[in-house]
Amino acid sequence: MKKFYILCLMAMASSLAMANDLVTTATKLEKNKVVEEASDTAKWTFPGCSVGLNLNQMYFNDYSLEGEGASVAMDAFLNLNAVYTRNKVMWENNLAAKYGMIYSNQYLDPSFRKNLDELFLNTKYGYKVSKAWYVSAFANLETQFAKGFEYYEKDLESDTAHLVSHFFAPATIKISLGMECIPNKYFSAFISPVTARLTVCRIDTLGGNYGMELLNEEMRISKNGDTTLVKHYDKFRAEVGAYFKLKSDFDITKSLHLLSTLEGFYSYNKAVQTFTTAFVDSMTKVQNRMYLDNEMFDPEAVSYKNEDLKDVHGWYLKWKLELLMKVSKYVNISFRTQLKYDNSEARLVETDHKPAADGKSMLRKYENGGLKMPGLQFWESTSIGVAYTFK
Repeated sequence: MKKFYILCLMAMASSLAMANDLVTTATKLEKNKVVEEASDTAKWTFPGCSVGLNLNQMYFNDYSLEGEGASVAMDAFLNLNAVYTRNKVMWENNLAAKYGMIYSNQYLDPSFRKNLDELFLNTKYGYKVSKAWYVSAFANLETQFAKGFEYYEKDLESDTAHLVSHFFAPATIKISLGMECIPNKYFSAFISPVTARLTVCRIDTLGGNYGMELLNEEMRISKNGDTTLVKHYDKFRAEVGAYFKLKSDFDITKSLHLLSTLEGFYSYNKAVQTFTTAFVDSMTKVQNRMYLDNEMFDPEAVSYKNEDLKDVHGWYLKWKLELLMKVSKYVNISFRTQLKYDNSEARLVETDHKPAADGKSMLRKYENGGLKMPGLQFWESTSIGVAYTFK
């Protein structure tokens, strides 16, 4: 009898355990079903959308194509983000626009000049294949809104300025397919072995600033009888290469936010023509001698042969850093920098000038022997402004 009671107790305990397992399993299945249904729900979010106005202290070095000088300036910005998620799909869209003007009492005409002009459009589609990895495809457009001028002196009038950029002159389009690692919400890394980088310059006379191929040259005679050599360049360049982008976006403290973006591209199929080191050195000696002898040096009149040129494959690199401090709900202080190198973007950099013997013209001295060459571009901006963030 005793053995019977023991067997009954064991059977009851086993039945209770089985019942508990069934309840637990049913609960897990129900939770999984809820999670699966939730993850399969389409959702749009709009993180970090903002609009604002900044008062800036800015500095651009001589190689920078985005702006010039050190001064006080004002700019407006708009940043729109839209993110679509459903199950394993994530689709991100972004529009960022900035436009700024600079004022200086050193300028004769115009007193206001553009010193910041950016327009970015981005879209990225990703499909999750593991816990932290996505197969992603993205397209990106970068250009500016308005005309950009180059002034050799701060007090030159507008009719002596040189046009260097305009809307879609240039514009850069990147189309890429690759893998993206998103281990957490603060960091992401995208890498692609096959990326198309398309450069458009709709004004053919500006193509020499952006590595476009020279098509032809012509001599134009102005109304006062002066002759000018005008060069016409190709309006389009297509490159295929490797691309990467690293992004870090997080709050250091409750009121301090850091955003860092580093991206790079290496072209497989296209090389940019630039001058050999020997030719640059020879032209530097010629220019220095003319400058000391009080002779005019004209960079537009420099002649060169095919052996003075070389094809260069290389990296396009850009690192943008933004530190944002919230002073109040709408007032913030920001520090922004950009470091960039693109071997297709060439610039003529003036290093010195002095009055000529006739007292009417200026003798100018340039870097790299008066040749347009690529260089390290840098700008920084410290701003205090108002911004409204909407969700």
